[in-house]
This record gives sequence, C-alpha cells and structure tokens, in this order.
Amino acid sequence: MTFQTFRIQERGEKKTAILIFAITILCLVCTGCLGFSTKIVSDTTTFSPDQSVIRVNVTRQGYNFRRPWEQLTSKTHTAIGVIIAGPRVLVTASLIADHRYIELEKIDTGEKSRARLEKVDYEGNLALLKPERKTFLKGMQPVQVTVDAKQGDELQVWQVKPNGTVTPGTGTITAIEAALYSYRNYFLLYRLNGSLQYRFGNITMPVVKDGKLAGLVMRYDAKRQTINVLAAPVIKHFLADASDGKYMGFPTTDVKIVSTADPQLRQYANIPDSVGGVYVEGVAQQSAAAKAGLRKGDIIIEIAGYPIDRRGNFEHPIYGKMALSHLLRCEFHVGDKIKHRLYRAGKLLNIEIIADHRRPEAFLVPPYIIDIPPRYYILGGLVLQELSVPYLQTYGKRWSVKAPIHFVYYEKNQDFLENDGRKKIVFLSGVLPNSYTIGYESLSNIEVTRINNQVIARLEDVPRALETPVDGFHKIEFKQRPKMIYLNPMEIPKINEQIKKRYRISVLQNLN
Repeated sequence: MTFQTFRIQERGEKKTAILIFAITILCLVCTGCLGFSTKIVSDTTTFSPDQSVIRVNVTRQGYNFRRPWEQLTSKTHTAIGVIIAGPRVLVTASLIADHRYIELEKIDTGEKSRARLEKVDYEGNLALLKPERKTFLKGMQPVQVTVDAKQGDELQVWQVKPNGTVTPGTGTITAIEAALYSYRNYFLLYRLNGSLQYRFGNITMPVVKDGKLAGLVMRYDAKRQTINVLAAPVIKHFLADASDGKYMGFPTTDVKIVSTADPQLRQYANIPDSVGGVYVEGVAQQSAAAKAGLRKGDIIIEIAGYPIDRRGNFEHPIYGKMALSHLLRCEFHVGDKIKHRLYRAGKLLNIEIIADHRRPEAFLVPPYIIDIPPRYYILGGLVLQELSVPYLQTYGKRWSVKAPIHFVYYEKNQDFLENDGRKKIVFLSGVLPNSYTIGYESLSNIEVTRINNQVIARLEDVPRALETPVDGFHKIEFKQRPKMIYLNPMEIPKINEQIKKRYRISVLQNLN
C-alpha cells in the first residue's frame, strides 16, 4: 500500500479529506506499513512488573545446635518472589529455611494469602511456593526463564518500594563463573557490576533480561558495587526436575579431583605432555563413580564429548571456559548416563557414570540440617549428639580452624576414610551439671565408641545399648580421655526428672 495525495480544491471537501486521511493512516498502522508490528499489538506475553512479582513474608525459627532442645529467636524476612508458570512463586531457598509461616502479599493491593512450600533445594538455593488459596494468583502474569544472558549484557533488578512501586536497578554482567552457593556447592553465577539505589529490606530480588527471568539476586556488595546473581540455567534445571512432581536434586560428583598443571604431579603420575584432564585423588565409597569403575589415579580427559583441560575447565558453547562442576551438576539430571574418557596406566578407556544425588542424611557428617530439629539424647546429664556441619558452624565463620580438630578432620575427609561401621559420629557435646555428673562438668566434644560393649554407629543405637547394662552399670566408652564413664541405671530416672525441672527441658531425646 502507498500513501495517496489529497488535494483540497473546495472548502466543503476539507472535512471529508481529513476523515479519509485518518482512515488511511489507521489502515497503514494495522497492516504494518508504518513499521509497527502487528505481533506487538496482539502479543499477550508483554510483561508488567507489578503483575509478575509478589512480596513474600517469612517467619523463620532455627535451632541451637549447642543446646539442641532449644529454638532460636524467631525472625521475619521479606523478599520479592517472581511468578512463574503454574502459577507458582519462585524464591531463594535461603529465604524459607527453618520457616514457620509463609505469606504471599500482592504489591499493588496488599491482598494476602498463606503459602506452602512445594519444592526446595538447599544446595541450588531455590524454592517453589504455592498459595493455599488456589485463586490467589489468578490474573497475575507468569514470567518465562531465559538462559541466553552473556558477558556484557545489561540486566534489570526488580526492586519493590514499600508502597508497591517496582523500581528497576541495572547491572552489567562482568563475569559468568561457577561460584559458591551454599556450603561446598558450586553452581553457575552471574556477577554484575552495578549499584542498587534502594533495597527496602528485600533479601531476594528477580533479575530480568528483555522481560524474561535471568536469575535471582543472592548477594549485593554496596562497597564494591557487585551483584551476585543465581543464574537462569540453575533455575531451568530446578524447574525441569520439579515438573514431574518427583524432585531428585542436582547430581552429586562424589569425586575429588585436582589440577594436572603441576609438573611434579604429572611426573609422579607419569602423565604424558599430550594428555590434559584432571587427576582423580579420591572416589567416595559406594558412589555411582566408584560403582562405574572410576579409580584413584585416573586422569579424566573428556566428559560427554567435552575435552577437559589441565585446570579442570571445559569449553561451554555460550559462556566459554567454564569449571567442570557446572557440567556435572547442571548439564545433566539424576539418572542420566554420562560418558567419561580416562587415561589410566598408559591406556585410554571409556566408562559410563550414572548421575546420582546424595542426600544430606547419607553423609557421615551431614552438610546441612534444615527444617527439622537436631537429634540428641540426654542421659543423666550427658548430652549426646551426631556431628554435623551446623554444629561445627557454631564455632563461627572460621570454624575450620576453631572447631575441635578431630571433628574438622572427619568433615574434610569423610568420603575417603576407612569404613569402621559408623554411619554417624556420635559424641558427647557437653554435660548438664547436676549431683550425678560431679567431676564430668568440663567434658565436651569426645566421641562415643561403645555403650555396654555395643558399637554406637548412630544415635538410635544408644537406647538399644542401654537395655543391657554390664554388671549392673552403664559402661560408656570414648575415643578420647577419660576413655570410660560408668552410670548407675537405677539413679538415671530420678536425675532425668531433676534435669527437666532445672533446665526446663520437656523432652530429653529426639531421635526422629
């Protein structure tokens, strides 16, 4: 279609000409001749921030791992969740850890609904919420996830003022790398350079590219003006895994690898200059890698067709050089068969490792205990527990040098220790002073090995062992001094009642 020229020769024709011109322009716009796409007019996916985000209020209350029968002071946190298909609300898992109450609040109207936790992954730091009122999210606009963000892109951070106004901040991606999410869990992270003018106390904020979700803010450093963003590929993996209702988690590697860039190591392991890859320093017992035949001393030179360099990197098609942890944990799902090419004793060979996930309770020293109370058993004032990273973390941020050294050793080397039959490290964490424990008050952090000549492999073994006293006494053996304690079983019930009253402990054991 082309423009037509209208010549007005008489005054009476002027109004008619204007009307015809207006109709012509309207037709041109509708057919796209003026550069406007008809797709934009009819596109229903155009996002509206105030209809795609929601305020999430969470009351949390954790536990005191030094006094495991006590709860910590409750605290309330506020975050900004993003609406995704379902509809559901996506937030970081750190927001809802040890939650007691979760509430969704619409930012425009202030309407509220209690919510429940649908899926959570504390390693990948992601959680899905659903309102208890099924129609609560009706009319709100789900946001799609995009994984095409790359270095140099400018992203928006959706911040929400207390009055409900969405205020976007901006940041430029300066690095894409595998970084620490939670304890010993490395996943893909976008590192942005930018400043957030307002935070409004929101501890989770959506990050957007071209109207699609690119990630969630995990940390913001105002001094360095850096924003660490939980990357969209991690979110994609989490949502895909949760889509069938049976969540399996991110694959666990269970293999200790080191770089082969050190010439001394290469000489020791007899690695030719033509071979790259990483050196296998250890393989966790009973792991999928061990069952597939991976051994200590192997050189992993290729995974799923990706060559591995001497520093443990592979060439990602979008992000370039990337750490091996991203390939193993985020590019595959539990149950997938992953081809590995190895160099072993001068020969090349191929093996297949089935991707698997190890839950925290399967560790000798669990890496986290969240949403459930810690386990303990109080026996006549002796407080028995199972060793865990949350207990070690009670020694502060530098717990790896401040916590008892034998406990730190167990945590660091738990996958590669000789199997002595223990499923957990049961230990005496402390003593509640009373007339029955005079002389024992200072004892703490010593391992329990046997009770009444029975091996204590986990806390459940304690009550079973107490059923059979030795020569009328409970005989408790430790790995460290004083090596042994004797308790009179006839006096324990009376002492336990005193402990309940004196220390206001209603339940003297939790084995669930």
